Amino acid sequence: MDFDDFDDGRQDLAQVAAIIAESNAQKALNVFDHAWYIRRSRASRRMDLLGDYAGNEFFLIDGESLFQLVLDDPLLALGQENDPSFQILHAYHTLERILSEYTTRAANFQIVFFHVNRHLTLQTGDSPFIVASRMLARTLLFKHLLKLGLPVHTFRSLIDHRWEEYRNDKKPMFILINDGSISTSSKHSPNRVLGQRKFIYDLLRGSLAVALLRGTSYADSKIVTFVYEPERQGSGGVFPGSFITFLGQVQVQLDSRLDEDMGKPAHELAVPSTTLPPDTGFEVMERNFINTLWNSLTRVSDLFLLLTLIHFYHLPTLSVAERSQPTIQLPLTISQTLCDDLLTPFFSRATHFLSLSDARLPFDFDGRAFVSTAILVIREVDAASDLQEALGLELYTRVQKVCNGLEGRVGMGTILLDELARTQRVLSSLEWSSDVAPLPAWASELLQVANVKKATAEKMSSSVVGSQGSNIRLLSFDNPVWSPHLPSISAHAPSSSATANGPRRGSTGPTSAFLHFGSVEGTMFSDTQHWHNQKSILPAHLGGLKEKPANSWLAMKRLRKNQRFMFNLQMQAATITGASGSALRQLVIPSVKTSSPSAVKAIKGSSPADKCDGAATHAKPTKKKEKPVKLSSKQLLLQKIQDQKQAEANDSSRAWWKSKLAQLEKMNIDVQAQELANLLRNKRAEEELLKIEMLSYQLQLQVALWIHDPEPSSPESQDRFSLAIMRLIKQLVDGKTLTTSLKDIISTLLSFFGFQEYTESMFKDVRVLEGVSPSFKFKKLVKSKTGVPVYDFMVLKGDPVRWQLRLFGEYMDRSMDSAPDPRVPFHPDAWQRKVLDCIDANHSMLVVAPTSAGKTFISFYAMEQTLRASDDDILVYVAPTKALVTQIAAEIYARFSKKMDGKSCWAIHTRDHRINDPQKCQILVTVPEILAIMLLSPPLANVWTPKIKRIILDEIHSIGHQEGGAVWEQILLLASCPIVGLSATIGSPETFNDWLATVQKSHGFQHTFISHPHRYSHLRKFFYVLDDEPGPFVSLSKHESTARTRFLHPITALSFGRADLPDDLALEARDTLSLYEALETVGPKAGWDFSSLDPSVFFAGKKEFLRQKDILEYEAKLKAVLVESPPKHGGGGRGRKSKSQSSLILDVVSQLEDPVLKKLGLNLDKAPDRKLFEENLIRLVADLHVQNELPAIFFNFDRTGCEVIALKLLEALEDAENQYKETSPAWKRKVAQWEAWKANAKERERQAAASERQKKNRVVDPDDLREPPAATWSWEESFDPDQPLQDFSFIDYKSSYSLSELEEEIRELTRGGRVKEKEFALLRRGIGVHHAGMNKGYRSLIEALFRRGFLRVIIATGTLALGINAPAKTSVFISDSPYLTALQYRQCAGRAGRRGYDLLGNVVFYGLPMDRVHRLILSKLPVLGGGFPLTSTLVLRLCNLLEESNRAPNVVKAINALMTLPRVSFTSDVGRDYLVHHVRFSIEYLRRTGLLNEAGKPMNLFAIAGHLYYTEPSNLALVGLLRSGILHTICRKVPPKAEDTDAKVEEAKRTYILLMAHLFGRRYLPISLSENQERLKDLTSRYPSKIVLPAMPRYALKVLKAQAADILEIFVGYSRAYAESSAQAEEAAGRVPELPLSGAWASRSDNRDATTTASPLTQHLRASQIETVIRSPFVANSGLCDDDFRTVQELAETVRTDIHLNPHAIPCLDDIISSADVPHERTPSAPIVVSIHKAVIPEGQSKRKKNKKGKKEQAEKVEEQQEKQEQSQISKRKAKKEMKEAKKTEEEKDHVPKNASKNGQYGQVREQAPPLKLNAYLYDFYIHGQVNTIIVANGIRKGDSWYLLEDFRLTLLTVKAALEQLLVKASLAARSSATGGARAGRASGLKTRKTRATKDGWDDTSSEENSDFDDVELDGTLVESRDETLLDLDMNEIDEVDFDGADGKHPNGNMEFKRPAGVTGQDWLVYRVVSLACAEFDVKSRAMWA
Repeated sequence: MDFDDFDDGRQDLAQVAAIIAESNAQKALNVFDHAWYIRRSRASRRMDLLGDYAGNEFFLIDGESLFQLVLDDPLLALGQENDPSFQILHAYHTLERILSEYTTRAANFQIVFFHVNRHLTLQTGDSPFIVASRMLARTLLFKHLLKLGLPVHTFRSLIDHRWEEYRNDKKPMFILINDGSISTSSKHSPNRVLGQRKFIYDLLRGSLAVALLRGTSYADSKIVTFVYEPERQGSGGVFPGSFITFLGQVQVQLDSRLDEDMGKPAHELAVPSTTLPPDTGFEVMERNFINTLWNSLTRVSDLFLLLTLIHFYHLPTLSVAERSQPTIQLPLTISQTLCDDLLTPFFSRATHFLSLSDARLPFDFDGRAFVSTAILVIREVDAASDLQEALGLELYTRVQKVCNGLEGRVGMGTILLDELARTQRVLSSLEWSSDVAPLPAWASELLQVANVKKATAEKMSSSVVGSQGSNIRLLSFDNPVWSPHLPSISAHAPSSSATANGPRRGSTGPTSAFLHFGSVEGTMFSDTQHWHNQKSILPAHLGGLKEKPANSWLAMKRLRKNQRFMFNLQMQAATITGASGSALRQLVIPSVKTSSPSAVKAIKGSSPADKCDGAATHAKPTKKKEKPVKLSSKQLLLQKIQDQKQAEANDSSRAWWKSKLAQLEKMNIDVQAQELANLLRNKRAEEELLKIEMLSYQLQLQVALWIHDPEPSSPESQDRFSLAIMRLIKQLVDGKTLTTSLKDIISTLLSFFGFQEYTESMFKDVRVLEGVSPSFKFKKLVKSKTGVPVYDFMVLKGDPVRWQLRLFGEYMDRSMDSAPDPRVPFHPDAWQRKVLDCIDANHSMLVVAPTSAGKTFISFYAMEQTLRASDDDILVYVAPTKALVTQIAAEIYARFSKKMDGKSCWAIHTRDHRINDPQKCQILVTVPEILAIMLLSPPLANVWTPKIKRIILDEIHSIGHQEGGAVWEQILLLASCPIVGLSATIGSPETFNDWLATVQKSHGFQHTFISHPHRYSHLRKFFYVLDDEPGPFVSLSKHESTARTRFLHPITALSFGRADLPDDLALEARDTLSLYEALETVGPKAGWDFSSLDPSVFFAGKKEFLRQKDILEYEAKLKAVLVESPPKHGGGGRGRKSKSQSSLILDVVSQLEDPVLKKLGLNLDKAPDRKLFEENLIRLVADLHVQNELPAIFFNFDRTGCEVIALKLLEALEDAENQYKETSPAWKRKVAQWEAWKANAKERERQAAASERQKKNRVVDPDDLREPPAATWSWEESFDPDQPLQDFSFIDYKSSYSLSELEEEIRELTRGGRVKEKEFALLRRGIGVHHAGMNKGYRSLIEALFRRGFLRVIIATGTLALGINAPAKTSVFISDSPYLTALQYRQCAGRAGRRGYDLLGNVVFYGLPMDRVHRLILSKLPVLGGGFPLTSTLVLRLCNLLEESNRAPNVVKAINALMTLPRVSFTSDVGRDYLVHHVRFSIEYLRRTGLLNEAGKPMNLFAIAGHLYYTEPSNLALVGLLRSGILHTICRKVPPKAEDTDAKVEEAKRTYILLMAHLFGRRYLPISLSENQERLKDLTSRYPSKIVLPAMPRYALKVLKAQAADILEIFVGYSRAYAESSAQAEEAAGRVPELPLSGAWASRSDNRDATTTASPLTQHLRASQIETVIRSPFVANSGLCDDDFRTVQELAETVRTDIHLNPHAIPCLDDIISSADVPHERTPSAPIVVSIHKAVIPEGQSKRKKNKKGKKEQAEKVEEQQEKQEQSQISKRKAKKEMKEAKKTEEEKDHVPKNASKNGQYGQVREQAPPLKLNAYLYDFYIHGQVNTIIVANGIRKGDSWYLLEDFRLTLLTVKAALEQLLVKASLAARSSATGGARAGRASGLKTRKTRATKDGWDDTSSEENSDFDDVELDGTLVESRDETLLDLDMNEIDEVDFDGADGKHPNGNMEFKRPAGVTGQDWLVYRVVSLACAEFDVKSRAMWA
C-alpha cells in the first residue's frame, strides 16, 4: 500500500468516446498514460531486484522483451533498412550476455513468451524487410535459447488456460518486461506501445508485479530497475469497458497488418516435444526443409536460391573469426533489390517453415558472408575460373546433390551451376539446356561492381586490425610495495609527460592555470582538516591542534549536550536486560597497570549469576585438579560465624514463611494464588528450602483450584490444570533438590497423568532431603486403603507423548547438548562452547544463528577478554545503524566499568556523535563507514590500527545491501586482526565463508565457521481478517476480541503452489501433531501408510520428557513425507504414488487450514481497501490488548506509512475518548466535582492559613500525646481532564516509569524543536513511531520506554529489527511493501518472543494478501550479494594510506595480502591476474588525472576524490571538471566586484548547483513521465519545479566526454595488455571463441586438418575477416573492430569472455553523460529572482558603503563598456568556433558503428529508447526551497527527502572545504615564493606549527562548529612541492588575512573563511559562488525542519 500522495493530475476520461470513434491510437495512448500509466510509474521504485526486493524468489523474464533488447542493440547489424546484413552470431552473443547477468547472480527465473506481445519485437508496421529480418532473427534466437538449458514456456496471452495453470503452479513474484517506451517515426508505433501497456495493465490488476527490463543496470551483484507493485483489484478497472474493447481492436489491427506484410499468418513460438521418432535424422530434416522452402519461393530467382544453398552449406565450415566481415557498401539499387525482392520473401518463408520444424534443425544465415560469397562466385566465373575449384569439391558436390534431389526440379543443380559458366562463355563438360533464362538484373549489376568490391575488400582487410589502446603510453610508476605485484607492461611514457598533469583535451574555459593543476609536479596533498569544515583531523595527543577554548555560552551548550546524551545512555542501560530477563549488573574491571590481571570486583549486591550475562567470569577450564586449600584457625572461626549467621537467617525466613502461610490459608483460593505469586518475587524465595516449600504450596493451590473448578472433568479444565501442574513439577525437578514427601506427591501426580514410566529418569540426578517436613498438609490424592485416586478427573486417558506435543511444547527443554562451562554463568550449548574455544584461541569466526538463539554473549565475552588482557588493546564493534551503535554502547556501559588514566573503557564514533575519544578507548562502537575511514587514515596506521585485536561485525549480512555494502568488504580486506562476523540471516553462508576464510588466511589467522539453525523460542503465525463493516470502537475495557486473528499452520503455506520448504521453517510441537493427524486422515484414502510416524510409535523408546531436540527429528521426518513418496500401505517400502504429491499436499493443507480462512478463499488474495485498512487498525491493536499479546511492534516499510498508521490509531482513541466524555454521566460528574474543587481553591487557602496561625498560637499541652492530624490528599489535586484516560491508552500503568517522568522527557525534547506535537500525543497514548527519519532523541526514548514496558505499541520500519534490543510479544506486518523481503521478514518476525519473558512469539499479518503471506513463509534467505571493492578511488586511498603513513608495517602487510588473494570478491570468480591488471591501469588513470605522482603519493584534488569515495564515479568526474577550470567558466560572466545578490552571481550559483545535481544525488525519472511533454507541462504550470533536470552546460559536458574518452583509452589498453598476457596460454590450449553461457562455438573448420588447404571461397572470406584481440569475435560479426569502442560500457559488454572487465570498478562516466547529453530545456539566462535568507550571505564578503554608491555606478559603466568590447571580439571568435564545433557535432551524430553507412540510405541506425532522465529535485529545491513540492510534483517520497537533501548538503560542504584548503595552500605557496619562505608567514602574523601529513581521520560532525584554519603548515612537503600554477596568483591584489579570529557575533561558533593573501579576485570569486550556493542550500534544507 502506497502512503505517499503524489500529484497524479486529473484522470479525465471524457475523450474516450471521441478516440474510439476516430480510432486514433496516439490519442488513446496519451489518455491511457495520463489516466493510469504515469501514475503507476511515479509510484514505482527503482531498487535492487535481488538484494532489496526478490532475493531468491522465483520470477519471469518476458522473452519478447528480451529479444527486443537484443535486436534493438545499436551495434547489431541486423534488420536495418537497405542493409542485407543479418549477423545472427552477434545477436546470440548479446542474448547470452544479458542472460548471463542473471545466471551469474544465481537469480531464480524462467523465460516466458506471450504471442500477443510479438509486435514490438517485430516492429509490425515498419518496412517488410525489417519485419521479415526481425521475424527470422526472433525464430533463430528462440531456437538458440532452447539450447541454453534454461526453462522456456510459451503462451498465447494472459487468458490462455495454460498460463493460468502455470502461474498458479509456479507462483512467480514478478515479470521483467519492457513497457514500449521507445520513440519511433512509424505510424504503427503507438499501436504497438498501446498493446504493450495494456498487457502491463492486465498484469498489475492481478497479483503479479512488474519490473522494467529496458533501463536495467547491472552493478556487481545487483540488478537495479523500476519495480511496479501489483494493484490486486480483481475485476475492477480504471477504464470503461468500451475503451478496453477498443484496445483489443488495436491488437487485432496489428495482427492483420503483420499477416498482410508476411503473406501468411505467423505461427506461435513453441517449445518442441523432447521425444522424436527414432528414424528422424538431420539429413531427412534438412532435405524436407529445403524442399518445402524452395517450392514456396516460386517467384524468387533460382540463382539467388542457389547462392543461398551454397551459403547454407558453406557457413557451418567457417570459424567465428572468418564470419567477422567488414561492411560491404553496395549501390542503393542492388541493396534495395536484395533486401526487398529477395531476402524479404526468403526470410519470411524460412521463418514460417522453421517454426514448424524441429528445434534441432541447424539453420544459419550470415548476411555479410552471403554477399561476399555471391560476389566471389560471380567474380570467379567472370575470370574464367573453375567454379568447382572456387567452391571446393566437397561443397560443390553437396550443393549439386541437394539441388538435383529437389522435388520437381531434377537436374536443377547442374543447370544452375552451368548457367554461371555459360554466361561468361566458359563451357565445362557439364550439359545444360538451351532454354535457360539469362541472369537476373541484380546479378548483372553485382557482377559489374565485383571487381570494385574486391579492391575495397583488400583495402579494408589490410586495416581491420584494431589499434585503439594498442599504442597507449603508460606513465611511469614506481613504488616498492605496489610494483612487485603489478604486471610488467612495456611502453612507459616519461615521468615528466604533460599528460600526467596537463590540461586534458576538450577542456574549456580560460587558458590560465587555476585550480586545474596543470604543472608537471602538481601539488602534494596534505589533508589536515575535516572534509565538511576546517577543523583539524588529528587529536592533540597525535600532533593535532588543541581545540580553542570556547566562550561560556558555547561551553555550556556542549556540556548540556553531553550531559543529555549520557543521561539518555544511562536510561537506556537501565532498561536493557540479559537473557534471563533480569537487569544487568555492572562488572568493574581494574586497570592492568594497577592490579593483577585476574582481579575482578563486582559492585555491591551482585552475585555470580548476575554478573555480566554471558561475560567471561572464569578462566577456561583445565584438566589439572587443584589441591584443596587448608584453612587457618582464623578462617575456620570466620566460617563458623558465617554458618551461624546463615542458620539464623534461615530460621528467620522459616518464621516469615509460616506467618505468611497462616495469612494465606485464611484467604480465598484465587486470592491465595495471586498473593503467592507476589511472594515468590521476594528475595527470601531464593533460599533453597524456602523456594521448595513455596513452590510445593503453589502446586497444592493448583490442585485445589482444579478440585473447586465447576467442570473439573471437562477437556478444557483437564488441559489447563494438568499443564499448570506439569509446569510446576518440571520447575521443582529442574531445581535438582526435593523433599521425600514432595517426591512422593510428584510421583503420584505423574502416575495420574500417565507419566509413571518417566519417574526414574526424572529423579535420576535429584537430591532428596530426608526428614524435612512441609509446613502445610498437601491435599489427599489417593485413598489410603485402596490406592484409588480420590479425584477421577485427575486421571488422564490420553497418550503422554501426544499430551506433550499438544500442550507442553513451549516448556520443553530447548538446550542443544548443553553442559556447564566455568567461562560463562550459564550452561552453553555445544555450538556456544565452540565459539568460546575459538575466541580463546584467537580465531576468526563467522557465526550464523537465528535471533534469540544466543549470539549476544559472544561479543561481550570477547570484550571482557580485551579489557582484562591489557589497557591498550582495542576491540571494535561495528553495527550497521546508528541506533544499534547507541544501544550497544548503552549495554557496554551497563555491563563493564574500567578506570584508566587518560583513557576510557568505551567510545562511540558515528556520523552524528563522538562520545569519549575514539582513539583513546578499548572498546570502540561505530558504523562501518567510520571504521573504514579510520583504517584508511595514515596518522592512525602507526599508533592506533596496530592495537586493534579483534573486530566484531554485527549483522554482517549488510555486506549484500545495495548501499554501503562495499564498505564492509573493504573492512574485511584491510583488517589485520581476527574478525567475528555475526548474522541471523545469511542464505547459503558456505560460499561467503569460503571467501572470508581465504581473506583471513592471507592475514595469517585461522578461520572457523559456526552455524546453529534453531531459534530458542518458536513463532506462531496469524492472519488478521479485515471486517468489511467494522463497528465503532468504544473503549479498551469494553472491547471484546473480534476473533479475526486466525491461526496459520506453517504447512498451509504450501497451498501457495510450492512443494519445497525452507530449511528454517520450524514447526511447534503441536504443529507436528496436527500435521501427523492430517496425514493420518488423508493417508488411508490414498493408500498410504503413516503408522511409523504415529507419535507413540516414533517416540516409543522415550522414557523421559521430550526435548526440543526430539521434536526437530520428528519434524524432519514429517516434512520429508510432503516432498517424497510416502510409504505404501502394507508394504513398508516406497511404492508408486496412488495420488500425485501435489494432491497429497492440498489434502493435508485442507485439513490444517483455519475454517474461516478456508471459507474466504481467493478473496484473501486481494489488496485491502485503504479505508477499511485504516478503520480496522484500532480493532487489531485492541484485540492484541485484550488477548494479552502486547507489547507489539507493527512493521511498515514506508516511513510515511508508519506516521499515517500511528495517527489513525491516535485519531480513533481520541474520537472514542471524546465520545465517552460527551456521553458519560460519571465523567461529567467527576469533571463538575473537580471544577467545584478548583473553584473553592481560595477558601482552602484561607482555611490552610488559618490553621497555620492556630498552630503557631496554640499552647502545647505536655500531657496531650495525640498525633497532629495528617495532611489530607484528594484525587482532585492530581486530576487533569486533558490527560488521556487509561481506557483509551496503550500505556502499561503498572510500569515503574511514571507519566510525570514522561512529561519531563517531553519537555526536554521540546527544546530541540524538531519533534511534532502529534508525536508527543502518541507517547501519551502508549504509541511510538520509530524510523530513521525521526528525531534521534525521540527514537532513543521510544526504545527505552518500550523495553521498560511503558510503551506497548511501536509502529516502525525495518531499522528497528536490525539488532535493536526491542523485544516484543508480538510482531505485526502491517501492509505490504516491496521492501518486505525474505530477509526483512525474518529480521522483523524475530523480534517476537522475549527471551526471559516469553517462550513463544506471535507473528500477525495485517493488510497483506494471503498469497503474499504464503510467499513470505516459504521464502528462502537470499545468497549474499557483494561488489568489486577495489575501485579506482580505493586504490587512490590505499596509496595515500601507504605513503602518508610512511609505509607502516601493518599497511604493507594489508596491501600484500590484498594483492595475493586468489579472489578479491566473494561474488566473483576472477583471479589474481585480473586484479593486478586492474590495479595497474587504475593507477594509470589516477596518474593521468593528477591525483597520484610517480611514486604513488596523492596530490592536488585528492580531498574531493577521497572524501566523496562513496559517490564514485561522480567524485572523479568532478575532479576532472575542476581541473578543466569549470568553476571559472561558470563564473566568467560575474563582474569582479559584484554584490552577493547580483543577478550574475545568482545565475552562477544556479549553474553550479545544476552541475552538482547532475553528478550527485542522481534519481532517475520513469521514461513514461520524462518523455510525456503534456504531463510535464501540466506539472510545471502548477508547481515551481522543473521536474526534469535541465541539460548540463555544454562546456562541462564537453569536458566529461573528453574525460570519458581518456578513461576508455586507458581501459582499452588494459584489455589489450590483459589479453596479450594470456595469449600464449590460449594458443597452446587451442581455445575457440566462447559465448557467455553456452561456451565454445565449434565449427567444422575448428577440427580441420592443418594440412588441408581451404577453398578459394573460404580463403576469400578469411582474407577480409576482421582480426580482433579485445573485441569478442561474435560482436565483430557485425563489423566491429578493436579500434572503434565508443564507451566503457560498450567495452565491458563486447570484450572476449575471458577478459574480465567490471565497468563498475572503473570510473565509467557513461551514465552521467547519457543523462546529461539530452535535449532538455536549457538553463535560463535571465535571472530568476529568489528569496535569499540573511544567513546565506556571509558578513564581510560583500559590504559596500553607501557614500561610495556614485563611484561604484561610474566604475560599473566603464566596466560594462569594456566588457561589451571584449564580448564583441569574443563573439566573433566564438561564432567561428561554434561553426567548427557544430560541424564536428554533426559528424559525431552521424558517426555510426561500422555495420552502417553514413550516406543515410544504407544501414540507418535504428531508433533507440530515450535515455533515462534525471529528476530535478535537488535543483528545484535549491530554487524554491519547498520540500512539499519536491514530494508532490517531483515524486520524491517523503521518507527519503531528508536523507537525499542532507547527503547533497554534505557533498556541497565537502567541495567548499576542499576549495578552502586549496586557496590557503596557494596563498602559502605564493608568499613563500615572493618573500623567501616561512619568513613571509611570520611577518604577516600567520601562526606556524609543524603537523604530520595526515589523511582520512575525519568524522562527520556537523558543520555547526566550523572554524578557520587554526594553524598553517609552512614547511615540509607542502612548500617543497609547491605548484606555482595552482592558482592565478597576483601579489598586488592582496586582501587582509585573518586566520585566527572567529566571528564573535555568532555564538554557535560558525566562523567565516576570510580571503587568504595572494588569491586573485577571479579565484576568490569562484570560492564566493561555491560558498554562497552551499550556504543557501544549507539554510533551506535546515529551514524545512524548523
